[in-house]
Amino acid sequence: MLFTTIERYNKELEDMKLELKETKEYLENHPEKHGTRGNYNTLKYLYNLFNQDKIDFIKEMNNFNLKLVKINDPISIKSVYELNKKFNNITNAMTNLIENTNNIEELHLKSIAEGSYKITFAFKNPTEEDVKRLTPRKKGLMKIFDLMNCGDDIEKLKSIAGPDGQEALIAYQEFLTEIVKLNSDFTLDTEMENVKSSLTFQQCKNICENLNV
Repeated sequence: MLFTTIERYNKELEDMKLELKETKEYLENHPEKHGTRGNYNTLKYLYNLFNQDKIDFIKEMNNFNLKLVKINDPISIKSVYELNKKFNNITNAMTNLIENTNNIEELHLKSIAEGSYKITFAFKNPTEEDVKRLTPRKKGLMKIFDLMNCGDDIEKLKSIAGPDGQEALIAYQEFLTEIVKLNSDFTLDTEMENVKSSLTFQQCKNICENLNV
């Protein structure tokens, strides 16, 4: 089964649970139905399996993929380190816009894939609420997509960040500076509802040169 949201995952579990309940009640009145009992045992096994795998699903749905494209040279370890640090800075700054807190769990660099350099970030301890965008840290991350969707429209960027968004804009500009150093276009996406945004190298450069904060 393929799920794209935690809601669909939970709905499938609830449907299976209801079917198990109804089948169990049927078997209590018809114990001679051995075929039905076999189906019940299979369904029970699948239900337990999906229930146990739910945490893995939650982890997968909380991944954020940073894809760097049009890169001609290998990326150094220092560049990866800076991208990781600067991306966490944006996340923290955007989260603080939503809820002023100093207790923010950092995203961890989960993997780096070959090809166009896909760098995957993830929470160390993701929650179901993170998947649903209910927690401040997930809302902060999703607000990065709002900034990216502005392209290199400086006034729109300032409007999205709001009157208290100077720290967030500085962090965003510093992150884009790392992208410019790599002479790269980039895409940020997540498995959650297929959210995706992109910026070209030229757009990143325009923002770095013209965003005065």
